[in-house]
Amino acid sequence: MTAAGPVTPVAGGNTVRRGTSGRRLALGGAAFLLAIGLGMAPGPAAAPVLASCASPASIPDAMAKADVVLVGTVTGVDNGGRWASVRVEERWRGAGSVPDVIKVHGGPEPGVTTSIDRVFGADRYLLFLTDGPGPEYYVDNACTATTIWTDDLAQYRPGGVAAAPDVAADAPGETSAGADIVPVVALVAALLIVLIAYFVILRSRRRPPDWMR
Repeated sequence: MTAAGPVTPVAGGNTVRRGTSGRRLALGGAAFLLAIGLGMAPGPAAAPVLASCASPASIPDAMAKADVVLVGTVTGVDNGGRWASVRVEERWRGAGSVPDVIKVHGGPEPGVTTSIDRVFGADRYLLFLTDGPGPEYYVDNACTATTIWTDDLAQYRPGGVAAAPDVAADAPGETSAGADIVPVVALVAALLIVLIAYFVILRSRRRPPDWMR
């Protein structure tokens, strides 16, 4: 049989077993703080809001209307993935003077969002772009025909355009291992807070009954 903890007299002649109840309270408090700590750790990003735009145009129709059509691979991102650095690999339309590396803005400046923002990943894209306000960047959004490259898109390649080799994209800055470690650091910090709180509570329960007098 397990020995009960020390007994403390209380008003009315009743007694309370301090050791058992103190440990239960400490464990309960630690569990509560652990739940709070886990809630503070960043979780998966929320799903993007569906764009409020009409059905996208077919590839041939989009090619006839876009200022610039090209195939390129995203090599870096910024502004929540909405701004991309793109290595140009095939120039399909209006891209004769486009440099080998361009900036594409799929949304406005940081701190401002719209329902048609496009978020880029570390992929190769068939891009349908609009000329920007200057030579610094081109503009895209979620309502254009821009799409991740697949072999089926090769049927739309204009005559005289050579197919680019299948070059793997460099990892974008915001999808690097440094970003992946943030949730782990937050979880470790939460666990440390829980352990410290547990020992503080346990130590306080072991003090003499009259320590607060």
